[in-house]
Amino acid sequence: MRLILILSVFLVCFVCMCASKDMIVGDTVHKKMVFHQRVKNFAIPFKKRIKTLSYTDPEGRIIKGVAAIDNDFSHASANITEGGVGTSHVTVRMKSQRHHPLNFEVEIYV
Repeated sequence: MRLILILSVFLVCFVCMCASKDMIVGDTVHKKMVFHQRVKNFAIPFKKRIKTLSYTDPEGRIIKGVAAIDNDFSHASANITEGGVGTSHVTVRMKSQRHHPLNFEVEIYV
């Protein structure tokens, strides 16, 4: 009985972690974070919220990693539309689920 309870709790935690739509591209471990911004947009009924964030490194350094973390654990998505790892600029497009707010933490590492 106790083993079943532990396994079910582990399974629920695993499903919750896999259900989030965080985007981590490149290497973010032991790298210098040069940009951090919280992107928030409130919910509108029957609408998806879309926000685009652009970053260009003023010193021309090469981007090693980009992370967009969904703080609400919703089915919002993020993807890179321009630049990214290996360039000095990046454009990240974030899209919420219909009827839900947008709440991302965007971090860029060099």
